[in-house]
Amino acid sequence: MRQIGTLIVILFIIISLGIVGWGYIQRNQPQPKAPQPIPIELTVVANPMAHAWITQAVAQFNQSDLSKIDQFVIRISVNPTPADDMTVWRATWNDANRPDMWLASSSLSVQYRGYPLLVEDSLTVALSPMIWVASVPAYNAITRNGELKLDWDTVQAVASAGTWANFGTNNPQGNVNIAFAPPDSSMNGLMVLYGAESYYIRSLNLDGVSTSQDFLTWLAPIVDSVPNFNTIGADVATFMLTRGASIHIALMPEAQLLTQIDTFLRTRPVMVSYPEYPMVFDFQLAWTTEDGDTTAQQARLRAIQTFGQWLLEPAQQGQLSQYGLRPITTPISQNDELFRKGADVGIVYEPLFDPYLLQANLNKGTNLLAWFARHRVR
Repeated sequence: MRQIGTLIVILFIIISLGIVGWGYIQRNQPQPKAPQPIPIELTVVANPMAHAWITQAVAQFNQSDLSKIDQFVIRISVNPTPADDMTVWRATWNDANRPDMWLASSSLSVQYRGYPLLVEDSLTVALSPMIWVASVPAYNAITRNGELKLDWDTVQAVASAGTWANFGTNNPQGNVNIAFAPPDSSMNGLMVLYGAESYYIRSLNLDGVSTSQDFLTWLAPIVDSVPNFNTIGADVATFMLTRGASIHIALMPEAQLLTQIDTFLRTRPVMVSYPEYPMVFDFQLAWTTEDGDTTAQQARLRAIQTFGQWLLEPAQQGQLSQYGLRPITTPISQNDELFRKGADVGIVYEPLFDPYLLQANLNKGTNLLAWFARHRVR
């Protein structure tokens, strides 16, 4: 009996040691690694006026939890070279090298761009109206010290005079010089032509409207008053500053003036006026189609939509004013430094630019550009 008892004890000890040993082995087995997130790389090409803002926004998005969707991790990169809307129209992209997203300055541009950048959807993320900017002497002469509005009719009158002396003033002096971006290489410039025709026909809908010869004759003196389109470029504010007092009147996006408002206030006293028929850059984030319905493609679309909605959040919208752009979800106030400084020259916190031009098909733009190409002399 003692032998049996001893055997039982020994057997119990062996089993216990086996159990302990097995547990030890189990605890020290290599644990299976968590699956690594699958990267999805997305690219954005952006208009120069919004390039700095979207670059900052993308950096913040990439660091946020929103960049993780299911088993995917989203990484967005901004093309370091800004691209004017017209550059995007003319880009020879294909399915392999086109961007996933495009931040255009205008919803009209998004309508104009065709294959291979077929737009799946878009949303407006910022605003910037076109404004008149005139040197103080020119502003006073044209508006009779504020009695008249600086707009297309009063600018056309001084442009038709050709010289300030012919207009009846000795301050400024010399030829009447006007500046706006070249319409054949910049959406900023094409919007000038749209703005002129909208004012002339008193309508913000240019679709189906034939451009009359009377309008082109009326517009010609304004175009002729531009000293040299080849030297202006798309950034009219910079051009106006570098040319000193020789440029009297300019038409430019509000954002361009505001990003250089300190320099204007310090070196170039000007006054601002908002056109009666608003031309507004309604910056649209557009994304492209992609054939297929795989999990990765669905995640790509969800990532883009998430990013777009994230741009409309107060934090991102609140950063727009630092770049001279207007948020679409919150009003501008005195807390927005550039706009507060701009108020001294006529910038308005809440200008009336709704409605604004949204109807101008590509045929209209093509016809105006063809006239411009025939008419411009320098």
